[in-house]
Amino acid sequence: MHPKLLLRLAALALAFLCARAPAQHLPLKAYGQAEGLGNLSVTVASQDAAGYVWIGTQNGLFRFNGTGFRRYGPAQGIPDKIVTALVDGRAAGMWAGTYENLYRFDGRRFRSVRFDGKPIEIWPGQPIAATADGRVLVVARDRLVEITPRGDVRAYFTPERIRAYPGLATILSIHADADGALWMGCGTALCSVDRGRVTVRDGKDGLPADAWSSILRDGEGTLWVRSATRVFVLPAGAARFHERTPAEIRKRQLITEMRLDADGRVLTNADDGLLRWQDGRWQLFGRQNGLDVGGGVTAILQDRERGIWLGTLGRGLVQLLGYGNLENWTMSQGLPNDVVISVLRDPRGILHVGTRSGHAWQVPGERRFRTDPAQPAYATQEWGSMALDADGHLWAGTYGGALLRRTPEDGRTALVARRPQINQVLADGGRVWMATEAGMQVFPATAPLPAVGNEPAADAVTDGCTDGRGHLWFAGMSDVRRFDGRAWETRSYDAALGGAEILSLVCARDGNLIATTHDGVWRLQHGGRATRIDAPVLRDRFILNAREDSRGWLWVALDVGFAVWNGRHWRTLDQTQGLAWNDSNGRGTYEDRDGSIWLITSNGLSHVLHPERLFASALRQPVIEEALRGNGPLPAGGAPMPWRADQIVFRLAHLQFDQGRGWHYRFRLLGVDDEWNDTVQPEVRYAALPGGRYRFQVAAVDSATGEQSAPVELAFTIAPPWWRSAPFYVLCALGVAGAFVAFHRLRLRAHRAREAKLTALVRERTHELEQSREEMRLRALKDGLTQCWNRVAMMDIVEREIEKCARSGAGFALVLLDLDYFKRVNDTHGHLAGDAVLVETARRLRAAVRPYDAVGRYGGEEFVVVLPGLNLPADACRIDALRAVVRGEPVDIGEGNTLAVTASFGVVAFTPGTPPDPVALLGRADEALYRSKHAGRDRISYAD
Repeated sequence: MHPKLLLRLAALALAFLCARAPAQHLPLKAYGQAEGLGNLSVTVASQDAAGYVWIGTQNGLFRFNGTGFRRYGPAQGIPDKIVTALVDGRAAGMWAGTYENLYRFDGRRFRSVRFDGKPIEIWPGQPIAATADGRVLVVARDRLVEITPRGDVRAYFTPERIRAYPGLATILSIHADADGALWMGCGTALCSVDRGRVTVRDGKDGLPADAWSSILRDGEGTLWVRSATRVFVLPAGAARFHERTPAEIRKRQLITEMRLDADGRVLTNADDGLLRWQDGRWQLFGRQNGLDVGGGVTAILQDRERGIWLGTLGRGLVQLLGYGNLENWTMSQGLPNDVVISVLRDPRGILHVGTRSGHAWQVPGERRFRTDPAQPAYATQEWGSMALDADGHLWAGTYGGALLRRTPEDGRTALVARRPQINQVLADGGRVWMATEAGMQVFPATAPLPAVGNEPAADAVTDGCTDGRGHLWFAGMSDVRRFDGRAWETRSYDAALGGAEILSLVCARDGNLIATTHDGVWRLQHGGRATRIDAPVLRDRFILNAREDSRGWLWVALDVGFAVWNGRHWRTLDQTQGLAWNDSNGRGTYEDRDGSIWLITSNGLSHVLHPERLFASALRQPVIEEALRGNGPLPAGGAPMPWRADQIVFRLAHLQFDQGRGWHYRFRLLGVDDEWNDTVQPEVRYAALPGGRYRFQVAAVDSATGEQSAPVELAFTIAPPWWRSAPFYVLCALGVAGAFVAFHRLRLRAHRAREAKLTALVRERTHELEQSREEMRLRALKDGLTQCWNRVAMMDIVEREIEKCARSGAGFALVLLDLDYFKRVNDTHGHLAGDAVLVETARRLRAAVRPYDAVGRYGGEEFVVVLPGLNLPADACRIDALRAVVRGEPVDIGEGNTLAVTASFGVVAFTPGTPPDPVALLGRADEALYRSKHAGRDRISYAD
């Protein structure tokens, strides 16, 4: 065979191997029993609307809040062990399936959902799908069941439809498209339902007979289907399926998974790891990337911050740190040493990396680095800095003092000169400049030649840069030197920097100079002045160097990772977010042609593919998971709680999993302390609080940058203790008055006339006190906000009416009404607007009834109206009038804003034959009210 043909075949084989080879070393974070995940065999994973990550295992269900896992078991309504399905049903909430039951989470506990009075058994696979209109479709042991937003459960297919399409009797999986079309694995085929029309896809459409357990639609409209051993696709608009089974799927997967990542790439599980479809081929991530999945990947989850989580069989939960934005490269990918020092890309697109053990390079499109064969010993030194001259030669300076030149044609590296430690090389105008520990050295690009004269003083030079006018700037100790092509100019910043040595120098895009010392970043000005660039992220850090990219962003290399400033915000990047290593090294950073950034560390090379994503998500608000008072929940809202000597506990969580940097909570309790307090603990406790109105506020704070989220708030009210209440003060006054009277009677018993006078005085004052107490009694029976009768008073009124009807044989009507969507009023317009709606509703009701009718506030947004002598249905017009007066005019909620108000009514009539039970009577009215709610609100329902 011809030698050139052999070389071409070898190149093709190498390209194929590189295409299948791992892209990089994956930064991972594993979660297991130490974090509270009690079982390491994960079956399913999902994220709810609040941001919690839910993990189903072979021994229970767990919820992750960013700090630890909490198990949900029998006490929370889910006694079953093996969790087979988890789906966030959008507005329908979180759904969990087990082999025994289907459960729906109501925010506090799981409720079992039944079909025809029987449990719904859920088997693994893809058994649950949520539609855009709020329905939830469930595969229940081969049958497809539909759950409506109202909670109705019914079979999706009629027996006639199943007889017409027998495959619908054996449903394996379900997928809902955005347009409402459904796709199902049915028998050994694939079925779709679109606008009521059923279509069966099978061998005639290029899809072989198999159990299709996973279905997915990607962003380009391609339909992906998978069985245990095969993958097929149906491109948008195509009539036939095409096979895309990766070679890495050899074993039958017990659980198949297919998901889309945030960039629209398909992810699926393989025998030894994770597969990703990208650029027309499958990429495998497995042990060679540091991903150990034990018995295999059993669940794939993309969170709301673009992150990827993998559930494994026996290895717990794995988070891919920096997924889609951060790649790491180490010796496992061909670097000669993990200690990376410099990076440079040449005009041909080849990436050059200088390490502690020499040079490596990577051809565009390849997934591994190469090294030049049979290099001399001097070529394996620390390549501390690299530069390209006009002829394409690669120049490198080593910390050992060797100036090297690599020719691109043959890849050979030659020793040009030896000098003291070379900190940097720059190619300019046909010359190569060296910043060394013994000053500046300059060589023609056709070296080796002797040094050119006209150099500055022979002090150590640490760094250099080229400004927009082509002038060269070099930093030496506390001085900065400029070479304009003819002569040197020296500027001293020794006094401004306190004698600190300049470690790096940046020629900024705006024409200014930025310098770093070991403890600060400085903006250098004329006249030897310097201004510190101050930020929390830079304080108490060792600063290696700083670089500016083409966006004008400033990248600072630290001893704890990297910090970047985009002109408005700081962000940090460290190992908790996927960085290869926290100890930055060498040149610190390098900007590639596409704007991506290479981060250089002493234990690998990291590549930030999309730097803008570092600023894409602002710090999210924390979550108040629980508010407890004693052993029970803390009621929120305006209704006062009775005072008790119980402590109040707020349990917090921060559900932002891409912010690996440290953060803490900032909180305060208005009504106790207006000052903010900081804590790293997810729990805040207060001892027994006195009576008053309180607002607990908490925000998340980035500990490195100082950025703070918007606070969340919980308001509550505590009534004063009994010894600080008005009745107690009245009793004290009566006691003092009684003691005074007794004392005078003992002293002045002989003075009868005066005793009588004092007695009369006491009677008068006692009468006044009794009047005051009566007023207070009436006040206690009135609602403080609406001035209607309160719940206690209304119960008394109902009892009296029942007794009166028993004597007279007459009847009365009891009306229970609830303001529609009142919680939305509070959430959208605030509690003051809600109070205004309650007050105005009460006023309208009182104005619409007779003087002997009674209007009361039953609780929250519910009102009770008692109408004596009203006969139903003859007098139903009176009830209609009440509904009309509530909804008649919009309510003024302040600041010129109005709000339309409606209410749902439940009405019950009491006649002499009705059981005289006030509670039962209110219960019947409440049932009628809920019928109004379920029927669409703003209507009247009468009890049977």
